[in-house]
Amino acid sequence: MYSALTEPLPDLAAYLRRIGIQEDTLEPTKENLDRLIYAQLTHVPFEDLTVYRDRACPDLGIPALFDKIVSRRRGGYCFELNALFYALLQAVGYDVYPVACRIRYGFDMLRPLSHRASIVTIDGKKYFADVGYGGPSAHCAVPFDGEAEGFFIRPEGNFTNVCRHEEDGDKKVISFDDRPFLPIDFIPLNYQIAMAPDSYFQMMLLVNLTTDTGSKSITGDVYKCHDNGKVTERKLSSEEELLQTLKDEFGICL
Repeated sequence: MYSALTEPLPDLAAYLRRIGIQEDTLEPTKENLDRLIYAQLTHVPFEDLTVYRDRACPDLGIPALFDKIVSRRRGGYCFELNALFYALLQAVGYDVYPVACRIRYGFDMLRPLSHRASIVTIDGKKYFADVGYGGPSAHCAVPFDGEAEGFFIRPEGNFTNVCRHEEDGDKKVISFDDRPFLPIDFIPLNYQIAMAPDSYFQMMLLVNLTTDTGSKSITGDVYKCHDNGKVTERKLSSEEELLQTLKDEFGICL
Protein backbone atom coordinates (compact mmCIF):
# COMPACT_ATOMS: atom_id res chain seq x y z
CA MET A 1 0.00 0.00 0.00
CA TYR A 2 2.51 2.62 1.12
CA SER A 3 5.20 1.59 -1.36
CA ALA A 4 3.04 2.88 -4.23
CA LEU A 5 3.53 6.43 -2.90
CA THR A 6 7.20 6.40 -3.88
CA GLU A 7 7.18 4.25 -7.00
CA PRO A 8 8.94 5.75 -10.04
CA LEU A 9 6.95 7.35 -12.82
CA PRO A 10 5.69 4.52 -15.09
CA ASP A 11 6.30 6.29 -18.40
CA LEU A 12 8.10 9.64 -18.70
CA ALA A 13 7.41 10.09 -22.43
CA ALA A 14 3.67 9.45 -21.95
CA TYR A 15 3.47 12.08 -19.20
CA LEU A 16 5.35 14.60 -21.35
CA ARG A 17 2.94 13.97 -24.22
CA ARG A 18 0.00 14.42 -21.81
CA ILE A 19 1.18 17.96 -21.13
CA GLY A 20 1.96 18.74 -24.75
CA ILE A 21 5.71 18.14 -24.77
CA GLN A 22 6.83 15.86 -27.59
CA GLU A 23 10.38 15.09 -26.44
CA ASP A 24 10.96 11.74 -24.74
CA THR A 25 13.44 13.24 -22.25
CA LEU A 26 14.46 16.65 -20.92
CA GLU A 27 17.51 18.10 -19.19
CA PRO A 28 16.92 19.23 -15.58
CA THR A 29 17.43 22.97 -16.19
CA LYS A 30 15.60 26.02 -14.85
CA GLU A 31 14.26 26.73 -18.32
CA ASN A 32 12.78 23.25 -18.58
CA LEU A 33 11.36 23.46 -15.05
CA ASP A 34 9.42 26.58 -16.03
CA ARG A 35 8.37 24.87 -19.23
CA LEU A 36 7.10 21.80 -17.35
CA ILE A 37 5.13 23.91 -14.85
CA TYR A 38 3.43 25.96 -17.57
CA ALA A 39 2.70 22.87 -19.68
CA GLN A 40 1.14 21.11 -16.69
CA LEU A 41 -1.02 24.11 -15.76
CA THR A 42 -2.34 24.51 -19.32
CA HIS A 43 -3.04 20.82 -19.96
CA VAL A 44 -4.05 19.23 -16.65
CA PRO A 45 -7.03 20.79 -14.84
CA PHE A 46 -7.33 21.32 -11.13
CA GLU A 47 -10.54 19.47 -10.23
CA ASP A 48 -12.25 17.88 -7.24
CA LEU A 49 -14.60 15.50 -9.08
CA THR A 50 -13.40 12.42 -7.18
CA VAL A 51 -14.20 14.07 -3.86
CA TYR A 52 -17.29 16.08 -4.78
CA ARG A 53 -19.11 13.70 -7.13
CA ASP A 54 -17.78 10.30 -6.06
CA ARG A 55 -17.45 11.13 -2.33
CA ALA A 56 -14.17 9.23 -2.42
CA CYS A 57 -10.69 9.88 -1.06
CA PRO A 58 -8.15 10.14 -3.91
CA ASP A 59 -5.50 7.42 -4.15
CA LEU A 60 -2.04 9.02 -3.89
CA GLY A 61 -0.12 6.02 -5.20
CA ILE A 62 1.95 6.93 -8.26
CA PRO A 63 0.49 4.14 -10.47
CA ALA A 64 -3.08 5.23 -9.61
CA LEU A 65 -2.28 8.89 -10.22
CA PHE A 66 -0.59 8.08 -13.53
CA ASP A 67 -3.64 6.09 -14.62
CA LYS A 68 -6.02 8.90 -13.66
CA ILE A 69 -4.10 11.93 -14.89
CA VAL A 70 -2.12 10.58 -17.84
CA SER A 71 -3.99 7.51 -19.10
CA ARG A 72 -7.55 8.71 -18.41
CA ARG A 73 -6.68 12.40 -18.97
CA ARG A 74 -8.29 13.63 -15.76
CA GLY A 75 -7.02 16.22 -13.33
CA GLY A 76 -6.99 16.34 -9.56
CA TYR A 77 -6.27 18.55 -6.59
CA CYS A 78 -2.98 19.48 -4.91
CA PHE A 79 -2.15 16.18 -3.22
CA GLU A 80 -2.64 14.38 -6.54
CA LEU A 81 -1.25 16.88 -9.03
CA ASN A 82 1.87 17.79 -7.09
CA ALA A 83 2.54 14.15 -6.14
CA LEU A 84 2.62 13.01 -9.77
CA PHE A 85 4.50 16.17 -10.83
CA TYR A 86 7.08 15.38 -8.15
CA ALA A 87 7.53 11.93 -9.72
CA LEU A 88 7.90 13.62 -13.10
CA LEU A 89 10.61 15.95 -11.78
CA GLN A 90 12.45 13.00 -10.27
CA ALA A 91 12.25 11.13 -13.57
CA VAL A 92 13.71 14.11 -15.43
CA GLY A 93 16.56 14.24 -12.92
CA TYR A 94 15.78 17.23 -10.71
CA ASP A 95 16.91 17.53 -7.10
CA VAL A 96 13.46 17.91 -5.53
CA TYR A 97 11.58 17.31 -2.29
CA PRO A 98 7.93 17.83 -1.25
CA VAL A 99 6.74 20.31 1.36
CA ALA A 100 3.47 20.57 3.28
CA CYS A 101 1.85 23.99 3.11
CA ARG A 102 -0.79 26.22 4.66
CA ILE A 103 -3.05 28.36 2.50
CA ARG A 104 -2.80 31.98 3.64
CA TYR A 105 -4.46 33.87 0.79
CA GLY A 106 -7.81 35.28 1.86
CA PHE A 107 -7.46 34.19 5.50
CA ASP A 108 -6.52 36.25 8.54
CA MET A 109 -6.03 33.32 10.89
CA LEU A 110 -3.42 30.59 10.63
CA ARG A 111 -4.92 27.50 9.02
CA PRO A 112 -3.90 23.83 9.21
CA LEU A 113 -1.68 22.08 6.70
CA SER A 114 -3.81 21.44 3.62
CA HIS A 115 -1.58 21.72 0.56
CA ARG A 116 1.40 20.09 -1.14
CA ALA A 117 4.13 21.71 -3.26
CA SER A 118 7.73 21.01 -4.25
CA ILE A 119 11.13 22.61 -3.66
CA VAL A 120 13.59 22.19 -6.53
CA THR A 121 17.31 22.93 -6.28
CA ILE A 122 19.17 23.82 -9.48
CA ASP A 123 22.84 24.83 -9.46
CA GLY A 124 22.64 25.48 -5.72
CA LYS A 125 19.56 27.73 -5.97
CA LYS A 126 16.16 26.86 -4.56
CA TYR A 127 12.82 27.29 -6.33
CA PHE A 128 9.19 26.83 -5.24
CA ALA A 129 7.19 24.76 -7.74
CA ASP A 130 3.41 24.30 -7.51
CA VAL A 131 0.98 22.91 -10.10
CA GLY A 132 -1.91 22.18 -7.76
CA TYR A 133 -3.20 25.39 -6.20
CA GLY A 134 -6.64 26.62 -7.22
CA GLY A 135 -5.86 30.20 -6.18
CA PRO A 136 -3.33 32.75 -7.50
CA SER A 137 -0.04 31.11 -8.40
CA ALA A 138 2.95 31.68 -10.65
CA HIS A 139 3.08 29.91 -14.00
CA CYS A 140 6.75 29.16 -13.40
CA ALA A 141 9.14 28.33 -10.56
CA VAL A 142 9.52 31.06 -7.91
CA PRO A 143 13.14 31.61 -6.80
CA PHE A 144 14.02 31.91 -3.13
CA ASP A 145 16.35 34.82 -3.94
CA GLY A 146 14.23 36.82 -6.38
CA GLU A 147 10.74 37.02 -7.81
CA ALA A 148 8.74 35.75 -10.76
CA GLU A 149 5.44 37.03 -12.17
CA GLY A 150 4.97 39.19 -9.08
CA PHE A 151 5.52 36.28 -6.67
CA PHE A 152 8.43 36.10 -4.23
CA ILE A 153 9.64 34.13 -1.20
CA ARG A 154 9.89 35.74 2.22
CA PRO A 155 10.99 33.99 5.46
CA GLU A 156 8.97 34.77 8.58
CA GLY A 157 9.89 33.09 11.84
CA ASN A 158 9.33 29.36 11.49
CA PHE A 159 7.57 29.78 8.15
CA THR A 160 8.65 30.46 4.62
CA ASN A 161 6.01 32.43 2.72
CA VAL A 162 5.13 32.62 -0.94
CA CYS A 163 3.94 36.20 -1.37
CA ARG A 164 2.42 38.21 -4.17
CA HIS A 165 2.60 41.89 -5.08
CA GLU A 166 -0.91 43.35 -5.33
CA GLU A 167 -2.25 46.86 -5.80
CA ASP A 168 -3.13 47.23 -2.12
CA GLY A 169 0.12 45.72 -0.85
CA ASP A 170 1.98 42.44 -0.65
CA LYS A 171 -0.14 39.41 0.28
CA LYS A 172 0.85 36.04 1.71
CA VAL A 173 -0.42 33.25 -0.51
CA ILE A 174 1.11 30.07 0.91
CA SER A 175 3.28 29.28 3.94
CA PHE A 176 5.47 26.22 4.37
CA ASP A 177 8.18 24.76 6.56
CA ASP A 178 11.19 24.38 4.28
CA ARG A 179 11.97 20.80 5.24
CA PRO A 180 11.19 17.63 3.26
CA PHE A 181 7.77 16.17 4.04
CA LEU A 182 7.53 12.43 3.50
CA PRO A 183 4.97 11.25 0.90
CA ILE A 184 3.46 8.86 3.47
CA ASP A 185 2.65 11.80 5.75
CA PHE A 186 0.36 13.36 3.14
CA ILE A 187 -2.06 10.42 3.61
CA PRO A 188 -3.84 11.81 6.72
CA LEU A 189 -3.86 15.34 5.27
CA ASN A 190 -5.37 14.03 2.04
CA TYR A 191 -8.03 12.10 3.93
CA GLN A 192 -8.98 15.08 6.08
CA ILE A 193 -9.23 17.45 3.14
CA ALA A 194 -11.21 14.95 1.06
CA MET A 195 -13.56 13.42 3.60
CA ALA A 196 -14.22 15.95 6.37
CA PRO A 197 -17.88 17.04 6.20
CA ASP A 198 -16.87 20.71 6.30
CA SER A 199 -14.25 20.33 3.55
CA TYR A 200 -14.67 22.88 0.78
CA PHE A 201 -14.18 20.09 -1.75
CA GLN A 202 -17.15 18.20 -0.29
CA MET A 203 -19.35 21.25 -0.69
CA MET A 204 -18.71 22.50 -4.20
CA LEU A 205 -17.60 21.38 -7.65
CA LEU A 206 -14.34 23.10 -8.56
CA VAL A 207 -12.57 22.85 -11.91
CA ASN A 208 -10.06 25.28 -13.38
CA LEU A 209 -7.46 25.34 -16.11
CA THR A 210 -4.90 27.93 -17.14
CA THR A 211 -4.98 28.98 -20.79
CA ASP A 212 -2.57 30.98 -22.94
CA THR A 213 -4.92 33.96 -22.74
CA GLY A 214 -6.31 33.60 -19.22
CA SER A 215 -8.20 30.78 -17.56
CA LYS A 216 -11.48 28.88 -17.48
CA SER A 217 -13.30 27.40 -14.53
CA ILE A 218 -16.41 25.79 -13.12
CA THR A 219 -17.45 26.83 -9.62
CA GLY A 220 -20.59 25.10 -8.48
CA ASP A 221 -22.89 25.35 -11.51
CA VAL A 222 -21.24 28.37 -13.15
CA TYR A 223 -18.75 28.17 -16.02
CA LYS A 224 -16.49 31.20 -16.37
CA CYS A 225 -13.86 32.09 -18.97
CA HIS A 226 -11.20 34.80 -18.69
CA ASP A 227 -9.87 35.59 -22.17
CA ASN A 228 -7.47 38.52 -22.66
CA GLY A 229 -9.19 40.49 -19.92
CA LYS A 230 -12.71 39.71 -21.10
CA VAL A 231 -14.85 37.64 -18.74
CA THR A 232 -17.83 35.57 -19.85
CA GLU A 233 -19.90 33.19 -17.77
CA ARG A 234 -22.93 30.97 -18.05
CA LYS A 235 -24.97 28.81 -15.72
CA LEU A 236 -24.81 25.07 -16.28
CA SER A 237 -28.48 24.19 -16.02
CA SER A 238 -28.35 20.41 -16.42
CA GLU A 239 -26.17 17.36 -15.84
CA GLU A 240 -25.87 16.95 -19.60
CA GLU A 241 -24.59 20.50 -20.02
CA LEU A 242 -22.09 20.00 -17.19
CA LEU A 243 -20.72 16.80 -18.69
CA GLN A 244 -20.45 18.40 -22.14
CA THR A 245 -18.63 21.43 -20.71
CA LEU A 246 -16.19 19.21 -18.83
CA LYS A 247 -15.46 17.39 -22.08
CA ASP A 248 -15.29 20.40 -24.42
CA GLU A 249 -13.49 22.90 -22.18
CA PHE A 250 -11.35 20.71 -19.89
CA GLY A 251 -10.93 17.45 -21.80
CA ILE A 252 -12.54 15.49 -18.98
CA CYS A 253 -14.77 12.58 -19.98
CA LEU A 254 -16.61 10.98 -17.07
